[in-house]
Amino acid sequence: MENKHTPNKRKMFFSREQDSHLAESLRVLRTNIHFMEEKKNRMIVFTSTIPKEGKSTISANYAMSVAISGEKVLLIDCDIRRPRAHSSFGIEIEKGLGGVLMEEYAVEDVILKDVEPNLDILPSTHLNHNVTELFLGNRMKDLLLKLRKEYDLIVLDTPPLVISTDAVILSEYADGVVYVCGYDMVSKKQLLQSKKMLDRAKANIYGVVVNKIDKNGYSYGNYGYYNYNYKYYEEYAKGEK
Repeated sequence: MENKHTPNKRKMFFSREQDSHLAESLRVLRTNIHFMEEKKNRMIVFTSTIPKEGKSTISANYAMSVAISGEKVLLIDCDIRRPRAHSSFGIEIEKGLGGVLMEEYAVEDVILKDVEPNLDILPSTHLNHNVTELFLGNRMKDLLLKLRKEYDLIVLDTPPLVISTDAVILSEYADGVVYVCGYDMVSKKQLLQSKKMLDRAKANIYGVVVNKIDKNGYSYGNYGYYNYNYKYYEEYAKGEK
């Protein structure tokens, strides 16, 4: 299917706003990770605690920043319950990672090549059942081993840890984890619980990206984001906004 571009794109600071302070912050992130892990064929997990902390935007922009530097990059949307990576680039899709893991499609037929120079995307379409099980066992492991040989960097955009343990499972295959935290959006208790999950998996946590701080340094609302309820998570699992 020919890729169709839609107006509902996320902010891609490295494609349209390369001189912004946000782009410079992403350059700092790129440099810091580079010196943490200078090996070839790297694989990095991006996750967060709860939805809407900006994880997918950060991971897509980080992938773009590395691609612009000349490395061959693959962004994999592992958030099968609520796939968003392709929307960062305004692309509509009909097949994705879930179909590859269920052996409905060959991965070569699903990867979107050269979405931007040096940047490919392995997108996902929505599934709301047996999602975590798709990442267990050898299918995902073998797929990542195969793809790792073909790219300088693979970025795994995974679901928030409150939603699922997918990031924990995938951290076993990755070199490191970048934790995106929306300012004043999660409690200390939630952060510590999520960190314990990653620690139990012996994940290599590169660090935390604090996101969504406005220019005046104020929060988004005095702990208002703490009051996420089960209805919201059900909507998330159904792929609703």
